Amino acid sequence: MVAPIVWAGVALGGLFLGGKALNEAGEAADSAARFAKWATAAGGLYVSYRALKAGGVLK
Repeated sequence: MVAPIVWAGVALGGLFLGGKALNEAGEAADSAARFAKWATAAGGLYVSYRALKAGGVLK
């Protein structure tokens, strides 16, 4: 049950650092950063959902 929380923290740290670095590269990089942020958030949500489902918390 702790693993999804840890992975969420890793994802949020990656969003912060990755987004910050890419925003300085210009308009094209800003679009890529937004896409990467949403893709990472969606991936984290999916992994958390699968972990909760595998743990029997969700049906």
